[in-house]
Parts: sequence; structure tokens; C-alpha cells
Amino acid sequence: MKITTLAIKRGISFFMIYLLVIGFGIFSLAKLRIDLFPDLTFPIIAVLTQYTGVNPYDIETTVTRPLEETVSSVENVKKVSSITSQGLSLIILEFDWGTDMDQAEIDARRNIDMIRDFLPDDVMQPMVFAFDPSMQPVEFLAVNSNQYGLAELRRISEMEIEPRLERIPGVANAFTVGGLSREIKVLVDPHRLQAHRFSIDFVINVLRMNNMQLPSGFVDDKKMEFTVQTTGEFSNLDQIRNTTIANINGTPVRVQDVAQVVDGFKEQRQREYIDDIPSVLLMVSKQSDANTVQVCSKINNRLESIRDEIPKGVEIVRFWDQSEFINRSMSNLGQTAIQAIGLAFLVLLFFMLNFRSAVIIAISIPTSLLVTFSVMDQAGLTLNMISMAGLALAVGLLVDNSIVVLENIFRRRQLGNSIIEAADKGGSEVSMAITASTLTTLAVFVPVLFVPGIAGELFKDMVVTICFSLLASLIVALTLVPLLASRFLVLKDTFENKSNVFSQVFTKVKAAITRFLSGLKNTYSTSLGWAINHRKTVIAVTFVAFVLSIIIFATSGADFFPHSDQGFIIYRVNRAPGTSLDEMDKSMKQISKIIQEEVPEAENIRYEFGQGEGFAALFGGGKTHSGEMGIKLVKLSERKRRQREIDEALKEKFKDIPGVEIKYQDQGMSQMFGEGDIVVEIFGFDLVKSKQIADQIKKIVEKIPGTSQIEISIEEAMPELKIELDRNRISDLGLSTAMVSQTISSNLLGTVASRYREGGDEFDIRVQVGKKYRQNKKDIENLLIVAPNGARVPLRAISKVVSSKAPTEITREDQERVVKVSMMVTGRDLRGVTKEVEQEIKKVVLPRDYRLEISGMAEEQQESFMYLGIAMIVAILLTYMVMASQFESMLDPFVILFTIPLSLIGVAIFLFVTGTNITVMALIGIIMLVGIVVNNGIVLVDYMNQLRQRGKELIAAVQEGGETRMRPVLMTALTTILAMVPLALGLGESGENWAPLARSVIGGLFVATFLTLFVVPVIYIVVERKSEKFRVKREAKRQKISAAVNV
Repeated sequence: MKITTLAIKRGISFFMIYLLVIGFGIFSLAKLRIDLFPDLTFPIIAVLTQYTGVNPYDIETTVTRPLEETVSSVENVKKVSSITSQGLSLIILEFDWGTDMDQAEIDARRNIDMIRDFLPDDVMQPMVFAFDPSMQPVEFLAVNSNQYGLAELRRISEMEIEPRLERIPGVANAFTVGGLSREIKVLVDPHRLQAHRFSIDFVINVLRMNNMQLPSGFVDDKKMEFTVQTTGEFSNLDQIRNTTIANINGTPVRVQDVAQVVDGFKEQRQREYIDDIPSVLLMVSKQSDANTVQVCSKINNRLESIRDEIPKGVEIVRFWDQSEFINRSMSNLGQTAIQAIGLAFLVLLFFMLNFRSAVIIAISIPTSLLVTFSVMDQAGLTLNMISMAGLALAVGLLVDNSIVVLENIFRRRQLGNSIIEAADKGGSEVSMAITASTLTTLAVFVPVLFVPGIAGELFKDMVVTICFSLLASLIVALTLVPLLASRFLVLKDTFENKSNVFSQVFTKVKAAITRFLSGLKNTYSTSLGWAINHRKTVIAVTFVAFVLSIIIFATSGADFFPHSDQGFIIYRVNRAPGTSLDEMDKSMKQISKIIQEEVPEAENIRYEFGQGEGFAALFGGGKTHSGEMGIKLVKLSERKRRQREIDEALKEKFKDIPGVEIKYQDQGMSQMFGEGDIVVEIFGFDLVKSKQIADQIKKIVEKIPGTSQIEISIEEAMPELKIELDRNRISDLGLSTAMVSQTISSNLLGTVASRYREGGDEFDIRVQVGKKYRQNKKDIENLLIVAPNGARVPLRAISKVVSSKAPTEITREDQERVVKVSMMVTGRDLRGVTKEVEQEIKKVVLPRDYRLEISGMAEEQQESFMYLGIAMIVAILLTYMVMASQFESMLDPFVILFTIPLSLIGVAIFLFVTGTNITVMALIGIIMLVGIVVNNGIVLVDYMNQLRQRGKELIAAVQEGGETRMRPVLMTALTTILAMVPLALGLGESGENWAPLARSVIGGLFVATFLTLFVVPVIYIVVERKSEKFRVKREAKRQKISAAVNV
């Protein structure tokens, strides 16, 4: 028994099943995790190592290179790159997609542990972590107060707010940046130290040995046992001041005799402002498997009670909340889906002229979606921008099967079949055709699942979502639609018989539409007859149009991803290396003032600059002369300008700021791909030569239209004082390079001698030379060095202090030094500018052992385009295989495959007319078209074959098949096209991301539908006649051979 027949006979059972499925769907929808993007496991591991105060050259030699060598042997490593800057080494390991990143992280840690003893002693333990998008904060909270200073605000944030936030379910961690951290400073006077003949290291050791609390055993008096604890920790600053360093001639020399003990703060290397007010910022990250929207909601709800629990006068202000953009994007996509359902309903009502028919098909859409939600929940998918877009795109496709089924039922009902018979035969008759058309649509998406790289991973959710919904729509079309039709479908709606105004208007409108459709059918019949009689002309015109479309494609612009408006603008701000924090402060405030004057849409302005610590250095900045300016904009619905327009306006104003370089950072999908749209990499050891080549390339690309924000990775050298040790002299004194270097570091950077405990908190006790004694070259030359034999000499006696310059950053790739020239592309397409850049840089004459390579988003674009092109070819092959299986013919699928080049004509024209560049989104749309446009061809050819099998002559079968299938072909095409219109307009939050995809589908399907109704019948006749001639010749030949054998 066929499933359609079963559904009609067991109607109550199927109604109950669908009610159960709908209930599960609603329950699953409530459970689905909501996030910005799908769960992506990037095949990237970072190794972050801090070596405070050391210049890039030394860190490269002693830290970066050894680490690079050991991690390069980890299995499946594709690329090893590193950035070495002042006090910081960052190594990035890129693996092949599909690598087990947990095991890769373990292997990297093991390799690093093997060489840990060979790294400098004062290097911090390398931090190894796999890159996870969920590591990035989901919420920024500003902690402000008019009553408390920055030090107390930071303490409150770290000690009172952070723990409370981290106890919220779903929160991974909270991290405080900005403000001041308390530190006990022992500021040594080098002159007094020299007078007493002490070294700074001696003072450090004394403090370390006098601030201890150690267990000393236990005693047992036969009745009780007591542990013995030696208490020797400092309980106040006077105890530190009065600590005896040594006794000289019976007179104790105390710490206060050679140093000043100050309850102060760590030296500030980074500053944080919100709306020009010095602030403390809390960055909150969620757990990787947590629902972003729910976590942010819990944080915001908990903030109300946290405000009551912390000291009065402290304010916690939400500066940025990722869930706001997610909610707006989801709402926009949801509204788009609802609009699509509404438009599809109107199309159905227009063609069917039957309210109940339109309602039956409209019911099939949410039913299919709810089934999809159930499957998504079981498959562990999230409701994100990608999967939600997949659902919005699928709305137009979900009705296709139902339309074909219901239209056939309605047609049979008009022919006189009973309601049950019409529903049964109407559904069963087209079951093979719609199954094949669904399978062809699924077949085009399967190759996308196997596309390697970020494009394949990113669109996996969309593909899976569309596939689930299409399978659900097929089941609904074969069961629920015939079932509802058998119970509720009538040829004439009941309200038409009434005499009220509405009925009269509806009757008149229906009559007008009936006349229009009848005229359309007659016009099509006449046009199809003309096309059949002028087959060569039709084929020639179609071929010319296809060639023209290829030319348009070849000359069209191509980008990777559309630029997205997330309501948050970020600029990277750089000044000359060596610029002090105070000078950076002035520049950042000047930029902030311009933004306040020029951007009334700004809700808040946040900026930070300087050198962060740990993960703050990774996400923030690692250089004192660079910073980040963030502008939070009001909602898109509340402003007239988009981000890009605001950026263009600001660029003109920023030009008036001397000595400052300001770079816009895209926050859309493209932020995940590389450091620039186009990056020219210069490989070579000598950084001076590489910098010269980079300067030459920069001058060349500046002349290419469309290039902007051109940057060279190696900046102007930072001023430094280089200490050149006299090896013979230090050897004679029994010193080593390490000993001298450690003493210099203790004097200038200071050394944490111990920890000071107070009220449950711990603070560093840092010993260093007072600031007024370490301000210039002469101060450094006078630093006292104590030899193992007690000899005391100034640094100038064993070295030469030379003024020099050092690079602020050294970049390496695959263990080679590289200098990069990165640029953004504005006003032109990425592919066109990349080609010009490639042509122009060929003119650069390179020294021996130097080479150039192109990377950045351009490299990702080429790779993704190539793989998506391969996916499209595989999709066409799979589509052919499905159709060949259905028709049991090798020729009929070729007839239908002609719809694919027909669709490309429409894509090329529509993208050209709308000024849309070819992007990954547009290519995904073209791949979708492969499965969509063949569906109408399948329905058309399948019915023509049925007519031929019933004895119809070829031309008559083609003519009748075209006329009969015109209405369902137009209905399915128009519902899909109109469902895509809201997405194609690119309105609302994240709308611009999906516009190229929707425009590709609309243009391709519109032209393909029109041409399918004419070209496919023509090709069908040509192929059938050729095949008939071939069969006749083969039969004649067979008979001839048979006759010869008989003779």
C-alpha cells in the first residue's frame, strides 16, 4: 500500500502522529541553543609566551625559534607562523581541517615540556590553547565609580564581581582589564646601596628569606598532638622597612636605610577608557556548549543583585552584549521567513483561486519547519545565523512538493474524480516525480558538506538544515497534503455562494484572474507551438545568451564575503614606535572627540591602548604605541547610516590627525579570514632588505584603485639602548652574561621578591631601582654589578651602552622571517584588485634567496571558490545520476540538465543589474540552483513521458505536457522567488550577508523557469527524434543481420 493511500485511509492515526510531531517540534525549538555562528572547531592552536622587558630579537632567538622547531613536529601541522614583539611571543599552529584538536593540543604541550628547561629561566610558562570562537567575550561590562579610584575598582572587579559572574551557569570565565593593581614597591637608592656595598639581588634574597611561613613538625604530649608552624610573614609595611639586610660593625642595616617601601601600584602599561572616563572593563566569556543568548540574559539578570552586593557607589554598565545583535539578526531572519510564507500564500491563492487549497499548502510550511527543529535538536545543531538563514531560504522550497501534489489533486477533482480518489491518485501519480526532484535538490547540497576549509565548515549547518526541511516537506506532501485535501478541499469556497460584499468582490477578482490565467495559457500554447516549429532558432538564441552570461561572469567583480553591519565599529590606532602612553592618551582622546562630533549614532565609545597581560595581550594589544577604538552604535533601525558609511565619513576627518595611523577592522564574517583582504608576503632573513622591498611594494599598490589601509607588518624601528658586554672583562670577574643580564633586569624591571598578604588578598613585593635613578643612558651605565668574589663595578666598566633601534615586531612563517604588506579593498571587487596586485609586484626585482607570495582573504577566496566549483560539478553529476535512476534513461536527464546553463544566464544578468559581486554566498546560491531548476524540468519531462506511454504522438505530448504543467511550474518558481525577495533586499540586521545568495537564486530561477517552458520541450523533441532515428537504424541493422543469418 502506498504511503499516500495509507495516510488517507488512516486519517485519524496520521493526524495524531502529526500532532505529536508538532508538539516535539515546539518543545525542541524552545530547547535549541541560540548562537551567532555554528559550533566551529578551528584547526588552530596558539602558544603564548611572555618574557617581560625583552626585545623582539632576543625573544626570537631564545624563545620563538626553539618553540617553533619543537611544535613543527606535531602531526598534521599545515603551517607554523609566529609574531614576536616586545616581551611577547605568539606562535600559531594551523592544522588540516578534521584534525583531532584535543590530541593536537596534548602533543603540542608535550613537545614544549620537553624543551622547557632550555628556555630562559625567567620566561613565563608557555600557554597552549586551541583557538575556539567561544573564547571571545560575549559581554563587556564597565565598572565605574565617582567615589573609588582605579585600584579599588579593579580590586572590587577581580575579588567581588568576577567570582559572582563565574558562578552563573554557562559562564566560562570573567577577566578584568584596565585600572590599577596594588603592589608593594621596594624602591632602592643605588647610591645608598653602593655605599653599603650591597647588590640589589642581595636585598631581594633577604626579603625572600624573611617572608615565610613554614611547617616545622609536630609535638606529642601523650594527650594531645600539636603541629608546629613557624610564622614569619610580613603583616605590615613597617616590618618590611625594618628587615635587617646585614650587620656592619655591629650596626644593623635595614631595608629602609637603602630603599623606600611604598604601598603603590604596578607600573601601568595599559589604559582603558569608556566615554573618556578611565574605567575598569570586565570581559565575560561563555562555555563552548552554552546558549549565548541565555547566558547573556542570566548575566544581565544577575547584575541587578550583584549591584546590591558590592560597595555602594560602584556602577556596572553593560557596554556590549553579543546577544543583542544575535536577537536582532534572528528576529530579522524570522520576520523574513514569515514574510516569505505570506508571499507564498498569496501566490498559491492567485493560481489556485481556492482559499482552502492555499491554506492546506500554507499549513505544510510550519509543519515541515517544526519537524526540522526536532531533527536539529537531536542532531545537536544550534539555531544560529547560518542555520536560521537556511530555514529562511528553505521556505520557498518547502511548498514545491506540496504545490505539485495539491495542483494535481485539484486538477483531477476538476476532471470529475471523487474527493478521495482525486487525493489518492493525485498524490500517488506525482510521488516519483517529487521524490526525484527532492533527491536532486538534496544531491546538490551533499558535496558542500565535504568542501574542506572554513567555507565548508561554516555552511554545514545551513546545508543540513535545508536537507532536513526538504525531507520533511516530501513526507508532508505525500501524507498530510493528500489527507487534508481528502477532508477539506472543495472546488468552490463556501463564502462564494453568499451575497455579501466580500463574496461579490472575491467572485469578480476570481473571474479576472481566471481570464488572465486562461489568456496566459493560450499565449504560452501559441508561443510553445512557435518554439517547436523554430527549434534551431530557439537553441541558437539560448546558446548566444549563455555565452554572453559567461562573459559577464568572467568580467564581474568577486569578493569573499559581504561586509556586515553589526552595529559595532572597531579601529586599530598606531603611532610611531616608542610613543609613550601619555602621548597615546592624547591621540586617543583626540580621535574620541572627532567621533563624538561626527557620529551622533554612537551610543558609547570605548578605547584602550598599551601592552596588556596574558590573554589581554592576545585579544587587545601588545605594543605601547598601539590601541583600539570601539564605537557602539544604536540599532540599525534607529539610524540612517550603515557602518561603512560612517567609516567613510570618519576617514576624511581622521586625515587631519598628524602622526597617527587609523585602520578600520571589519567585524562581519570576513573577520575570520586573515589579517587583510590582500597580503603580500616577503620572505627573507635580513629585515632591513625586506623592509626596503615592502616600501617599494607599498608605493606600487598605492597607485592601484581600490586599495586602502596599506600597512607594513614591520614598523619603524623602536629606539633602544643596547648593552654590549666585554666578555673578557666579565670573565675575569667571574661573571656570566646571564648573571649581568639578571642584575640589569632586577634594577630596571624589578623582581618580585615575595608576596604580601592582607585581608585574604595577596600582592607582589617588587624590588627595583627608584624611577628617578633609571631615566636615561647615564643611569644605566652607573648600575652596580657585584661579582661572585665581592668586587663591585659599574656597568660601564664591563660594557658599552649604545643607542640603537630595534624592530617592534618580527613575523615568521614556517620558520622563516617574513615581512607583510597588507591592504584592504574598498570600492572594487577583491578578485580584480588581486589580479592587478599580482601583475604589478612581478615588476619588483628581488635579491637572491628572497621571494613573494600572496595570502590573506584573497588566498582564502581562491581556495574556497575552487572547492565550491568542484562541489558544483559533483552536484551536477549526482543530479544526473538521480534523474537517470528515476527515468531509467541516460538521455532524458540530459534534457533536464539544460536548465542549469539556462539558470546561469539569469544569475549573471541579475547580479550585474543589482551591482552584486560574486561571493561565496552567491556561489552557494548557484549550487542551490542546480537542484532547484531541474525540479521543474523533472515535472515537465516526467509528464511528457507519461503522455507518450499513453500513446500520444511526440509533438502532441510535448504541447499538452507544457500546457498542463505550466501552472505548477510557475507556482513553484514564483513561491521560491517571492520567498527569496525579503532576503534579496538585504534589509535589517545581517541582511547584507544573505542578499547575494538570494539574488543568485531569484535571477537564475526566474530566467530558467521562463526558458524551461520553451527550451526543455524543444530539446526534448530533438533528443527524442535523434534517439528514435538511432533506434530505427539499430532495429534495421538487427533485422538485416538476422535475415543474413537465416539465409
